[in-house]
Amino acid sequence: MQKIKEFLRSKSVRMSMTMCMAAAILAVSCFAADGDTTAAATITSSFATGFQGIVSDAITMISTMVPIALGLAGVTFLVRKAMGWFKSMAK
Repeated sequence: MQKIKEFLRSKSVRMSMTMCMAAAILAVSCFAADGDTTAAATITSSFATGFQGIVSDAITMISTMVPIALGLAGVTFLVRKAMGWFKSMAK
């Protein structure tokens, strides 16, 4: 029962954050709808620039972590195979 409560709480937090973001975007659209298209264009370009920055940073982090993760996975695999080989020789 506790796990279900924690799951619902985490989903509600995520949904409330999503609703807040949607409300903020709708509020910006409402205020920019009075004929001032430059404000809407500026806000749109700011969002696009921000999301492009997030994507490029994420790709940079992933490209940094993948070689390290592959090396650790390879070493772990080899150590397990070596341990199995030595255990089989000990029998």
